[in-house]
Amino acid sequence: MKNVLRTLVYEDEVSLTLIDSTEIVREAIRLHSLTRPSAIALGKALTVMVYAGACLKDPDRSISVSVRGNGEGGEISVSGNGRLQLRGYIGNPAVCVLPGESDEEAERRCLGSEGTLTVIRDEGYGRPFVGSCLLPDSGLIDRAFEAYYRVSEQLPAKIASVVRMEGENCAFAGAAVLQPLPFASEKVLNSLPTEAELGEIAEQISALGPGKCAQTYFSAKSAVLEEREAAYKCNCSREYLSGVLVSLGKEELDDILRKDGEIRVHCHYCNTDYRFTREDVDKLFP
Repeated sequence: MKNVLRTLVYEDEVSLTLIDSTEIVREAIRLHSLTRPSAIALGKALTVMVYAGACLKDPDRSISVSVRGNGEGGEISVSGNGRLQLRGYIGNPAVCVLPGESDEEAERRCLGSEGTLTVIRDEGYGRPFVGSCLLPDSGLIDRAFEAYYRVSEQLPAKIASVVRMEGENCAFAGAAVLQPLPFASEKVLNSLPTEAELGEIAEQISALGPGKCAQTYFSAKSAVLEEREAAYKCNCSREYLSGVLVSLGKEELDDILRKDGEIRVHCHYCNTDYRFTREDVDKLFP
């Protein structure tokens, strides 16, 4: 399903990205057994990182973010690539649910008001780009990413993401992102939607879909809409991890086997455990 739309609006002076990340967030909830607050925080980070992945020029390139705040959620980590395959986890997937708490209050409690956001982007130019910023005291994912783009990349963006929960399930998740191009005029900059208006547009993706939403609110022409598919996909596998173990060398693996009887590897992104016995290791070194 095509769930990501990108195009140019405002006389081609502003990049528009609209995302329906509902299935991505649902998969994260399923894999990590997320409570409502944890689902909102991780879900928003996954959603905004769909946009970051869509900005990569090569499908084989990757981007990752680590959000380390002083909130109850602990570290939030999300990785993606140019194919729009996303994966992520939150340090505390079981942040407690407080009766009567709004989504925004739950998000603030998870993220906290102090910390850092760090992005590592590999565009294939040798050394990866690393950028970071301090978390704003708002305790909101959107404002944290806006601070990153403004401070570290000097490419201001307006971001509105939504994770609407019904009980323990995600009813809808999505985002609207506007990023003015360097030559955008003052007139265009002053005419962009407010934070609240962009949030309402992001909500409407649920009812209209990204394409109709772009045409309705931004008069986008259907002929110039770039539509793609984003999905939750972890790149771990037993074969991949076998290669990692081989790189450690037989001597080190033998030492682990003597101490623990087996080698255990846990993937935080898909919450999967892998076990390698003595027989498995011997097969790696014929």
